[in-house]
Amino acid sequence: MEDSEMVLFLLLRVCGAGTSFEERVNANTFPQIRQKRLARLAQLSAQNANNTPSASEGDSPSSSPPAATTSSPTRPAQIPQTKTSVVSKPTPMEVDRSSTPVAKAVKAVQQFKEEPDEDWENKALQYIFQCTLDSSTASAKSYTYLSSVVEELQSESLPLKITSSAIDRVIYARLSLPENERADAVPLFDYLVASWKRVGDVRRRVNSVVERAGKDGQVAAIAERRLGILETTKSLIVSYSGLVINPEMADSFPQHQSVAESGPNYLAQKLLIADLDASEAALPREFLEEFVQRFAEDGLEGFIAPMMNGIAAYMRNQSIVKDYQTPLRALGVLVSFKPIAALLPSLRNWNPPNTPAKAYEVVSILGPFLSRTSVFPDADPALADTYFGSSNPFAAMLDGNVGFDGQPIGARNLGDVKSAMMSLRGISEGVQTNLHNIAMSIIRASPAAKEGLLKYFGDVVNANRKRGRMQVDRREVSTEGFFYNLLRVCLRMCDPIMDPRFSKLHLVDPDYFIRSSRVVVSGDTKLNVDEESYEAYVAWWKASNPSPEPPNFVSDVFYLTLAMHHYGLLCSLRAYKSVSKEIEELRNHVEKMRADRDAGAWAGPAGAMQEAMFKRFQTQLDKMIAAKLAMETPLLDVAALEHSLRFYGLVMMFLVRCAASTSSSIKYPPSGGKPAPDAVDWGRTARGDLAGLDLFPLPEEPAKVFATLPEWIVEDICDFHMFLCRYHSPIFEHHPRDELLTFAMVFLQNPQYIKNPYLKSKLVEILFYFTLPLYRTRDGRSMGRLDGVFSTHPLAKQHLVSSIMRFYVDVEHTGMHSQFYDKFNIRYNISQILKSVWNDPGHRERVIQQSRDTEFFVRFVALLMNDTTYLLDESLSKLKEIQSLQNELSQPPPPTESQEDRTRREERQSHLQTMERQAQSYMSLGNETVHMLQYLTANEEVVKPFMAPEVVERLAAMLDYNLAALVGPRCTELKVKNPEKYRFDPKRLLRELIDIYTHLGHRKEFVAAVAKDGRSYRKDLFTRAAGILLKNRLRNETELDPLYRFVEAVETTIQSEQVEEEELGDIPDEFLDPLLYTLMEDPVTLPSSGVTVDRSTIKSHLLSDHQDPFNRQPLKIEDVVNNDELREKIAEWKRSQRKKGGDAVPMEM
Repeated sequence: MEDSEMVLFLLLRVCGAGTSFEERVNANTFPQIRQKRLARLAQLSAQNANNTPSASEGDSPSSSPPAATTSSPTRPAQIPQTKTSVVSKPTPMEVDRSSTPVAKAVKAVQQFKEEPDEDWENKALQYIFQCTLDSSTASAKSYTYLSSVVEELQSESLPLKITSSAIDRVIYARLSLPENERADAVPLFDYLVASWKRVGDVRRRVNSVVERAGKDGQVAAIAERRLGILETTKSLIVSYSGLVINPEMADSFPQHQSVAESGPNYLAQKLLIADLDASEAALPREFLEEFVQRFAEDGLEGFIAPMMNGIAAYMRNQSIVKDYQTPLRALGVLVSFKPIAALLPSLRNWNPPNTPAKAYEVVSILGPFLSRTSVFPDADPALADTYFGSSNPFAAMLDGNVGFDGQPIGARNLGDVKSAMMSLRGISEGVQTNLHNIAMSIIRASPAAKEGLLKYFGDVVNANRKRGRMQVDRREVSTEGFFYNLLRVCLRMCDPIMDPRFSKLHLVDPDYFIRSSRVVVSGDTKLNVDEESYEAYVAWWKASNPSPEPPNFVSDVFYLTLAMHHYGLLCSLRAYKSVSKEIEELRNHVEKMRADRDAGAWAGPAGAMQEAMFKRFQTQLDKMIAAKLAMETPLLDVAALEHSLRFYGLVMMFLVRCAASTSSSIKYPPSGGKPAPDAVDWGRTARGDLAGLDLFPLPEEPAKVFATLPEWIVEDICDFHMFLCRYHSPIFEHHPRDELLTFAMVFLQNPQYIKNPYLKSKLVEILFYFTLPLYRTRDGRSMGRLDGVFSTHPLAKQHLVSSIMRFYVDVEHTGMHSQFYDKFNIRYNISQILKSVWNDPGHRERVIQQSRDTEFFVRFVALLMNDTTYLLDESLSKLKEIQSLQNELSQPPPPTESQEDRTRREERQSHLQTMERQAQSYMSLGNETVHMLQYLTANEEVVKPFMAPEVVERLAAMLDYNLAALVGPRCTELKVKNPEKYRFDPKRLLRELIDIYTHLGHRKEFVAAVAKDGRSYRKDLFTRAAGILLKNRLRNETELDPLYRFVEAVETTIQSEQVEEEELGDIPDEFLDPLLYTLMEDPVTLPSSGVTVDRSTIKSHLLSDHQDPFNRQPLKIEDVVNNDELREKIAEWKRSQRKKGGDAVPMEM
């Protein structure tokens, strides 16, 4: 087949077999028409192109660049004695006008009825295509004269009118004009769109006549026939519009080279016109809708793929500070058509396989729309400068110019910063709404499209697993903004399942990570199983479920949102804290350089270099502050934080459901594979009303469906809430904390369910933050508290005290190399919580109940004293060293100080700073442990465990030692500059130590223990302590009377013990405790080492160390063996020694 025949064949195909137009045309005429056109093509190709008329159409809108020329299949003949233009200005159809509206309407209806169809068709189609077969009409109305069609009709003896049977000839001839390839010619696609619009004009006129005619049946019948012709015309126009931009048909019609090369991307250019009205005019939505319907089953992908590539390429060069709205709007327009939305996930670059994490936001279709529309500074460095740039980057970090976290923001005005943030958040909210709408359009388009979108989200998550690490190489992972927008889209998808009653909780599949590979968790630490056990469980599950149902949509969006938080938001929060730390370090360095400069330390030739470096650091600091403020815009957005807070409320209740999955009230596993609602009101459960659900205690062995979940789920919950507590705690003031309290109580009271003690310590830390004030006034007063929930939440009222006291004991051994130091911070948090609830009668009663569990409470008290002893000892020793360093560094350096001396001085200064940080930390912890002892010992019902033999002597020794440090001869060594800087308040500490003495002074066990402390006890220390308290009006004489009586009792006991020691004389070695070298009262033998010690000694040892002190083998107090024989021998020896003492004859004087 020759080229011209191929063109005709494709033209016939693009019109579509079986259309209404073809039904109107005799099938036998097509071979004749084809032969005549072929002959005409050969004739026209030989004519001189210079004799052709101009091709310009003044009224056709065109926003595309001028077109270049290509070869033309046909050329029109010259119109005799008439100069016409190929593209003419549209002229309205002629309508008679009358003097009155009624007469005009009647006349129009009458004319519509009387006008022959051929005449009406000729006038209407002339107007639509701006073409004519009459030379005089062409001249009068500036229509294009189609000489080729005239010759064809004349050869067939047909009238020279454009009728429905000639539409195809007219369009073909108009599109084949060689003038179309000229640079100033209107692109063919634009011409067809303009023609399509004119069809609408004619249709409206027909409908207007019908409306005027009322119920005239004749008019209705004529209108129906003519409207059918218009519909056929529109269909042909749309079909030809696809042909002129089809890259496979680029040479079919003469077009400018740039237009021909654009192909389907020419439509993208129309959608990317920035002005919305102009874009709509260039490519009307109704036209695009008809275009999509026409080609939905006939090569739509060939048009959409290049269009999407063009729009995505344009988006890659945009950002929030550029033209981000136009491409986003263009994508939204396209996916609003269901066939396009269904088609997108099947495109080759929708989700390219084996795409590196960093490349997803560049090579995938959605990537640029998710990344470039972000308000994070990594989307476009210009964003931070545009919204948060400083007018004076070299200004000092003024005290008054601070941000929301209290850190300096340079010369920026806080009001301007707030305004910029508000503006950006509004923009971001609009962008994310559009992105969500786009995603939902794709999901609703078809099951395959939904799967394609979910797979894209899952592949992005799995490619970015490195973002879950503590240290992230930003060059290997997607940007913060890309993930943040993904997260916000997923959160909106989760909205239907985040109702306050958690009514759809049963739809979330606990077995999702096994059932689906959408989110990969292999290799991740699990809550309560090792990797080998996890793999075994997976194998068992798959064997038990050989043909599992695919996960439901609710589970997909739930777990994807969970992963988006883990790899997105939580990683961004860590990055934000890292940036804040870097800014603080650089700011300190800049301020130090400023101080050196102002002190004149930059004199000499090196001064200019130092000044240049100083300015460079200032500029860098200012840019980092701008970037940090840009990060705060999304990360501290209250609406966004509350959205994630609501989601994590759902996650916490999901975890509780998994932990309690063995309960008969919970429908797991679902019967028949279809999830059914649980017999549990999860909304009430979240508020602490269990309504029969047994959570305290849970089964001893955690359910596998819970134990095999990734540990990072719980860690993310904790880290997110801790971030809120540190940076935006007022958000909790108006947001329920019920789910968090329920979650914390369940897993602190069932500690075996979460293997990692640091996850439980984070839960405790969150509860600790609730004890801190929400606000501070300018004069330092605190306002607002969150700890009221401890006294209102039913589960907190019942389980808070017991759970945190038990964790206080459990945290002694975490299994980590840093456990010794970690436990102090954890116990500090616990002490603050206990202090917060101590004045609540209900919670105090819970403490008293715990004290009745003697074995547990004795261990609790022993650990409390161990901490107090260590922390106070470390605190006071650090203060002594600080005093020495302060005295040393207070001496001015000599004028002839050497470089070596300066270096040593800087090292000593650095060492002082280290000591100050340590002293501050130890002193804070020590103060709280002493305070806890003070209020616990004040309650007589709690005192008994403090009197246990393995505890009371250590308590007495600790108190005596610290009393000696505070008021003894060497107390002056603790005098440091600004003691409040180190939380050191010696008067308050002394008062609380004396309170403990007076609380316990009436107990004989305590009196005896103090009397036995020969190392630190001295009567004069108490006298001096009482004097200090009286002098500073911290206590009066009446309040000190119990102390005086206590000291007298101790002195009396000491005297009696001295008499007893004299009676006993030297103690045989076999009767001495090998650890304390005191006479054993209740000897026991250790089973593994065989060593005999006193029972109180080994019990005291086992309170903090569960090993035999002589061979480090595991040991329990239940394992020791009574040494009755030795006990009897000791008792007999004591009786004999006392008898000897009684028979002794006094020495004569």
